Amino acid sequence: MTSTAPEKESPSEPDENPPLEVAPPLDEAPQASAKVPEQAATPEFRAFAPLPPPPPGFLATRWLGPAYGGGPAAWLAALVGGVATAVALPLTKPGIGWFLVGLVITIAVWHAARFGPKPDVKAEQYIRIGWAVLALALLGVGIFLNAYWLFYICVLGALGCASLAVAGGHSVRALFVSATALPLSIFRAIPWLAKGANAWQKAREKQSNASRTAVAVLVTIVLLVVFGALFASADEAFATILGNILPDLNWSTVRRAIFYTIIGALFTAGAIFIILAPPDLSGLERPATRRIGRVELVLPLGALVLLFAGFVAVQFRFLFSASAPEGTTYSKYAVQGFGQLVVVTLLTLLIIGCVTRWAPKETQQDRTLLRSLLGALVVLSLVIVGSAVYRMWLYMNELGWTRERLFFGAVELYLGGVFLLAVIAGVKLRAQWFPRAIIASFAILLIAIAAVNPERYIAEQNIDRFNKLKNDPTYMQTFDLGYLQWLTSDAIDELARLDEPYRSCALKKIEEDLRTQPE
Repeated sequence: MTSTAPEKESPSEPDENPPLEVAPPLDEAPQASAKVPEQAATPEFRAFAPLPPPPPGFLATRWLGPAYGGGPAAWLAALVGGVATAVALPLTKPGIGWFLVGLVITIAVWHAARFGPKPDVKAEQYIRIGWAVLALALLGVGIFLNAYWLFYICVLGALGCASLAVAGGHSVRALFVSATALPLSIFRAIPWLAKGANAWQKAREKQSNASRTAVAVLVTIVLLVVFGALFASADEAFATILGNILPDLNWSTVRRAIFYTIIGALFTAGAIFIILAPPDLSGLERPATRRIGRVELVLPLGALVLLFAGFVAVQFRFLFSASAPEGTTYSKYAVQGFGQLVVVTLLTLLIIGCVTRWAPKETQQDRTLLRSLLGALVVLSLVIVGSAVYRMWLYMNELGWTRERLFFGAVELYLGGVFLLAVIAGVKLRAQWFPRAIIASFAILLIAIAAVNPERYIAEQNIDRFNKLKNDPTYMQTFDLGYLQWLTSDAIDELARLDEPYRSCALKKIEEDLRTQPE
C-alpha cells in the first residue's frame, strides 16, 4: 500500500477581473481638513468694494403716501378740477376765473379731507382753514384789479398758502418742507392715480352697468372733442357747420383745453394726495437739544450790536434827513438804503432764528442776557428800517411814483413789521407762531396793496404832481408820460384827468388792450 503525499499547493494565479472597490457612504467620508485662509482686504481692494446702501430718505421714512391707489373718487375730483381749470382759468391775465378754479379745487380737497387724518390739536385745523381762506383771498385780487404784476405775485403767495393749508407745520424747517410738498405731490400723484386705475381695471367685472355707462360716456366725449377739432381744422366747411352748433372750436382751443385740464387735474390730485397722507413733520419741529455757551453767544452777538450802534451813530444825521451825503445823489442814496435794508434784515432774521434755537435758556440769567442782546439788535434794526422807509417816501414824492417804488416801499414797511413781531416773540423766548406769522403777514401785505389799487394810486400821485408843476420847464423836461401809458385799465379814471394831448397819449395803449382783449 502505497501512500501518496499531499500535493503541494501551487501559488494562485492573479484574477483577471478583481472586484471593484466601493466608496464609503457620504456620512462616513473623511472631511477635508484644508481651509482657505481669509484674505485681508488691501487698501487697493477696498477702493473696489461695494458701497453700503444709502439710508432711507425722507419719502421712505416720513412721507410714504397713501397705502392704496387713487380710486374713482380721486379720479372724479381730479377731473372736476381739470375741467374747471380748462373752462375758467385765464392763464395770461387776471380775472375771476382764478378765484373760481381755486374755489372748485378747495371744495374737492375739503371733501377728501374728511377721509384723511385730522390734526392732533383743534386749533391747527382752524389755522389750516385760515391758510385756505388766505389763498382764496389772494386769488380773488384778480376779480377787482387788472394789475398783472401784483396779481401774479398774489398767485405765488396763494400757492404757498395752499401748500401750508394741506401740509401744515409751524417751524421754519417744517414750513419749508410744507411749501415744497404740494409741487412735489403733483408728480407723486401720477403713479398714485395709475395704481388706482389698475386696481379699478381688475375689478371692472364687478362693476355695475351704471359705472360702465359713465366710463363709456366720458370716453365718447373725449373722442368727439379731439377728432371734431381735428376735422374742423382740416376742412373749413365742416368747421363752419360745427361753429354754428358749438362755440369756437379749433386745434388751438383743444390743445389749450387738454393742457389746462391736465394741469388742473394733477394739481387737484396732488393736494388730495397730501391731505390723505401728509408728511410726518414731527421730527422737524422738535426743539434743539444742543446749546451754545455764553462765550459763543456774547462775543459775536455783542460785537454785532456794537457794529449796528456805530453805523446808526455815524449815519444819524442822514437817516431822517432830506439831504444825501456828499458825493452821492439822493436817488442813489435811497436805492442803496433799500439794498442795505434787505441784506441787513435777512441776515438779522437768520441770526435771531439761530440764536433763539441754540442759545442757552435754562437759567434766568441766560434768558436776561439773551433778551438784552436780541432786543438791542432788533431796536437798532428798526431804526435803520424806519430811516429807509422815510427816505423812500421822500424819494417818491420828489421824483414820482412807480410800481417798483410803491412795492418796495411796502416791503420795507413789512420788514419793519417783522422786527416788531420779533420784539413780541422775545418776551417769552418761545414763539412757535413766529415763522407762520411772517408768511401770513406777507400775504396780508399783498391784499393790502391790492386794496389800495396801486395803479390808480400811482396815476393819482403823478398827475397831482403834474398839475402842480406843469408850468415849471425843469419839471416838464423830466415828466415821464411814457410810463403812464404802460399803466393798466385800473388807472383810467385818473388818467382821464390829464389835459390834452397828454390824456389821449396816456389812454391810447389801454384802449388798444381793451379792444384786443375785451375779456
